[in-house]
Amino acid sequence: MAYCSKDDILMMMPQAELAALTAESGDIPDPEVVAEAINKAGAEIDSYLQVRYSLPLSPTPGLIKSLGVDLAIYHLYSRRSVMPPVRRQNYEAAVAFLKAVAAGQAGLVEVGGEPSVEVSGAGRLFSRDELKDW
Repeated sequence: MAYCSKDDILMMMPQAELAALTAESGDIPDPEVVAEAINKAGAEIDSYLQVRYSLPLSPTPGLIKSLGVDLAIYHLYSRRSVMPPVRRQNYEAAVAFLKAVAAGQAGLVEVGGEPSVEVSGAGRLFSRDELKDW
């Protein structure tokens, strides 16, 4: 499943850079190449998350969208011979996090609802009224 979009990628890099990575000529990004990278990223995310979550994740958590962007950008750069160190580091960090999720060492915020907290305990021993003379 595609967990990010071309617009999400364009938030992290200028269009000219995306075009240089995808188009053989011209300054417009090739939508098929971008879609292929996004699909690779989604498949990679799913391969790690399938052991702990029901897939596809819907709606997509923001963290997964961010990881999808990092993975897709890495796959786009892998088409060329030059890989900026920051792109490789982002990819490696994303994969490390996904491995931690698969191993149960990290998790995602539950999808589809607001987190809630419930506190229970014994009743109060002393109230303000009982302690007003102290």
